[in-house]
Amino acid sequence: MARRKSVSNPFSTGGGGAHFEAYVQALFVTLMLTGGHAPCLPCWPIVEIRLQGKIDGFDIDDLIVVVKDPHTKERRKLLGQVKHSIRVTPRSRLFGEVMQAAWNDFNNPRVFSRGKDVIALITGPLSETDEHNVQWLLNQARRADDVDTFFRNVDQARFSPPKSCKKLGAIQDHLKIANGGNEVPREELYSFLRHLYLLDYDLGDEFGVVLSLLHSHISQFQRRNPEWVWSRIVDMVQIWNKDAGTITRDSLPQDLLEVFRPKIVTEMPEALKTPQERPKANWMQHPDANYLALATLIGAWNEKSKCDIDAVTQLLRMDYDTWLEKAREILHYPKSPLSLKNGIWRVSNRAELWALLGQRILDQDLDIFGSLAVTLLKERDPAFELPAEERYAASAYGKDLSHSRVLREGIAEGLAILGNRPDVCCSCSMIKAETTAVLAIREILGKADWVIWGSLDHLLPLLAEAASGEFLDAVEDALQMIPCPFDRLLEQEGKGIFSRNYLTGLLWALEGLAWDEQYLVRVCNVLGELGSRDPGGQWANRPSESLATILLPWLPQTLASVEKRKVAVQTLLRECPDAAWNLILQLLPGQHQTSSGSYKPKWRRTVPDDWKEGVTHQEYWQQVSLYSELAVDAAGHDIDRLSGLIDHLDSLPRPVFDKLIEALTSQPISELPEDQRLSLWTHLAKFARRHRRFSDAEWVLPDELITRIEDAAEKLAPTNPLNLYQHLFTDRDFDLYEENGNWKEQRKRLDERRDAAIGEIFRQNGTDGVVRFAESVVSPDQVGYALGAVLDDAIERDLLPHFLDRTDNKHRALVGGLIWRRFHTSGWSWCDSIEKSGWSPGQVGHFLACLPFTKGTWDRASEWLKENQVEYWSRASANAYQADGDLSTAIDKLIEHGRPWSAINCLGIMHLTEQPISAKQCVRALLAAGSSNESANSMDLYNVAELIRLLQSEASVAQEDLFAVEWAYLPLLDRRSGVAPKLLESRLASDPKFFSQVVQLVYRSKRKDQSSGESTERLRVIARNAWRLLHGWRTPPGLHEDGGFDAKYFLEWLQQVKNLCMESGHLEVALGKIGEVLIYAPSDPDGLWIHKAVAAALNARDAEDMRSGFRRGAVNSRGAYWEDPSGRSEKALAEQFRRKAEDVENAGFHRFAVTLRDLAERYEREAKRVVDEYEDRDDE
Repeated sequence: MARRKSVSNPFSTGGGGAHFEAYVQALFVTLMLTGGHAPCLPCWPIVEIRLQGKIDGFDIDDLIVVVKDPHTKERRKLLGQVKHSIRVTPRSRLFGEVMQAAWNDFNNPRVFSRGKDVIALITGPLSETDEHNVQWLLNQARRADDVDTFFRNVDQARFSPPKSCKKLGAIQDHLKIANGGNEVPREELYSFLRHLYLLDYDLGDEFGVVLSLLHSHISQFQRRNPEWVWSRIVDMVQIWNKDAGTITRDSLPQDLLEVFRPKIVTEMPEALKTPQERPKANWMQHPDANYLALATLIGAWNEKSKCDIDAVTQLLRMDYDTWLEKAREILHYPKSPLSLKNGIWRVSNRAELWALLGQRILDQDLDIFGSLAVTLLKERDPAFELPAEERYAASAYGKDLSHSRVLREGIAEGLAILGNRPDVCCSCSMIKAETTAVLAIREILGKADWVIWGSLDHLLPLLAEAASGEFLDAVEDALQMIPCPFDRLLEQEGKGIFSRNYLTGLLWALEGLAWDEQYLVRVCNVLGELGSRDPGGQWANRPSESLATILLPWLPQTLASVEKRKVAVQTLLRECPDAAWNLILQLLPGQHQTSSGSYKPKWRRTVPDDWKEGVTHQEYWQQVSLYSELAVDAAGHDIDRLSGLIDHLDSLPRPVFDKLIEALTSQPISELPEDQRLSLWTHLAKFARRHRRFSDAEWVLPDELITRIEDAAEKLAPTNPLNLYQHLFTDRDFDLYEENGNWKEQRKRLDERRDAAIGEIFRQNGTDGVVRFAESVVSPDQVGYALGAVLDDAIERDLLPHFLDRTDNKHRALVGGLIWRRFHTSGWSWCDSIEKSGWSPGQVGHFLACLPFTKGTWDRASEWLKENQVEYWSRASANAYQADGDLSTAIDKLIEHGRPWSAINCLGIMHLTEQPISAKQCVRALLAAGSSNESANSMDLYNVAELIRLLQSEASVAQEDLFAVEWAYLPLLDRRSGVAPKLLESRLASDPKFFSQVVQLVYRSKRKDQSSGESTERLRVIARNAWRLLHGWRTPPGLHEDGGFDAKYFLEWLQQVKNLCMESGHLEVALGKIGEVLIYAPSDPDGLWIHKAVAAALNARDAEDMRSGFRRGAVNSRGAYWEDPSGRSEKALAEQFRRKAEDVENAGFHRFAVTLRDLAERYEREAKRVVDEYEDRDDE
């Protein structure tokens, strides 16, 4: 039985917690009154707030917020547990109570609907560690595709925050207690975390941000004294809370309802809103209208690019200086169509201007423009000469296109204008404009290789609009080419932060064409073929996603009729059956709950201006029925497809449900050999079991339909035990439980069913039959464990010892499970009684490795293997949690036999459980791991950081040992891991000779007589470590641990470094690195923001290199950051450095002040750049 938390009354406890709880409850009442929305739930109105939910059957008893969809009337809940202060640690009793209540409600379908309702822990300010790591875990659970991806991401040290594993462990520990002492299965833990939210509100004081926002909400209705209204709400909530009341809008006091009654707004008459018209320039009659018409075709260019200027002069047929004079005149007109910013010329309102001036375009103009477009757009991007992982830095390698991006986009848009606004060119020959666009697209894309397609990626949507039919012809031709250019582009995607998807533009182009009914079938077919070639990747833009987005039943991104959409899917079923099948499954109800829509044409007039997205209820179910029927028809008698459809039985319309059940029970299916129809039975039984188990949930099918599914399953049920019992041996035990709660009893029943199944298989088929069965299931170790309950000596004769050194993983898992069960049943007497005289050392080692990692096993490894103990220690699980004694001996053995990372894991667990650790043993393990071939995981790296932190705190550790450890793990030791190389940094700041040696390892000498020598991999590794040490250095010379500063020592250290580095030829770089670390210098006792001894050193005549380093360090210390479109943070930095410059200049350090003013000016320029850049984006 899961434990339950006792009913608590916040008024009985008093203090800040109750005050905070009342504020949080009042917050949601305020949101309900002002029309606000609850966090973590859909943006539906709040209709009900329950206080003290224990009375209504909830274990989470602080706050239940209910929202309701105004259209469908569906309700969803936020179950809120309010704790002003809490720590996410294994020993936190308060956090344990929260997890207990959350786990109970999560598993109670009467109060909580999975996939709809959410659980929120609402707190005051948390520790930075808890806030960062727990939020990351919960967000990662919601973003990960599946449970395996979630745990893989948590385990990756470079991906996850340093404390995330520890915080996940704390949650798991409390959930285990909440679950009656049983481990929560990974799938259930993952599902629980996806439903859990952490909300921190700074309520409880009068100056909080949340309170300010609430006052802002209230002041939309009551501008005067919103704080009084807030106090009234808080008082009302406290009264209701005492009685565990439920608040609805109808139950609120009349005075509050009056405050929040919508105000009647009187609008200014439309006739008075029209501003007085100002005279506009008549561009049709402008003396340079011909040139402006040609500029409209170009759209934009960069006057800093010579190639852009050449292109402009080619089309205008005049030199650029002459055009520039005309452009400047036009630029100064009111509402000029030309704009100039940072050297970029743009033509605005191109559609309007084209309608006015297109008649001035002649045939020869279009000939020149078409030729120019082909030349520009057929250019191969030199970035493709670089490896995929280096293309992000193409500009740094000088691999840029000749013409600017803005000109290429402008030319592509010019082609789209010609293809879609041809009637304006009334001075040209008939269909000259359309022909120009068609011929250009044909020339550009005809037989184009992968580099051309990749170079045009972001322009393809525009080119598709220019000549849609020609564009589709080119794409279809490319799909038939050998090699296919799209295959090469798909190979370029790669992985990592700088990877790129080179098919995004093509997908958007096809999405844009799919809006038009005449192109829908062709587009779907092309996307299907692209999807068939797609190996998948980390980018979300994929052909299959585009297909599903276009045909999504509740938000179709096409104007084609439903009948035409059916034709598109039927055609795809013939041409690309696998892609079509995957598409149909995505179109079934419940598969796509969100959509950001597809690309809409910019120049094609396909989508009407008054078009509204969405469908009616009838249209939605018409499409769902259509796709469901197609799914059943397409499945036919295909076992894999039918198995996949079974999982969607609860989302199929009733007629299609009946049709699928008929297909599953049809004669062709029932007459199949049972090993072929086994998958169908497994899926049906699992589906029915799930709906029986959660019988109270809203999504469960009616009993009549579940019975029909069970009847169908019974007809297909196998009779051969080798097939009948396969479903019992999976790695998802939770799916096999028949009830909710009481997990320990459920696990016991499952083990009994497994024991009985293996017993039956053994009696009918012997050991060979059990082996064959183990080969066919997901978890052969469970088969071995169940086999261990069968008391027959033949089993051991058949499996031991030759199965111990099998290469087949399933065979090894089978015998491992057997040994584990026998040991736990009969103990060491069974192990000792086995005759092992004929066994090889490897087989003995394997046998011992299947036993618990305890002293008894270690002693037998020493006794049985003698000089061959490596056969055990190289395979041992090294699970320190199993150990029943002192781990020191085992750790020494692991290090001795090449398992230092396993030793580190054991040391980490000893540290976690507060067992004494030998510092010397710790040093040995850490140094051995640095050169070991044993693989490490993220938990090992976390343990390394914790062990180094421990060594740093131990005064008994030899400085030489700590130095070697910090140097070996320098890449791991940074501020993000929470552990810095304290000794190394201290030595840099205290030993001028060591600092100079580190500089010499990284940088070349300026002295010609100093040879750099031959570079080896070992020297390169040393140099990288030295660079990391310098790069992360934060301890200025002269700075003590207590924050004090020794000015005399600082100056002596600086002079010695100058002498040493002058002699070695490294003075400039050394002074630069010193300048970088001096940004961390302390303030002066007299009040100056930097110590005067440091300021004086930076102000010296010969300290320019040091000042440059200070400037560089100040800029780099900002790290990664999000740009604020207003440039606010840059402006603040500019003001900060300007003020610091004034202070040091007044203190007598004028040269240093110049450096600080340079920084201020840098950030002023940066602020202006940010503001201008975002304004340009808005204009576009």
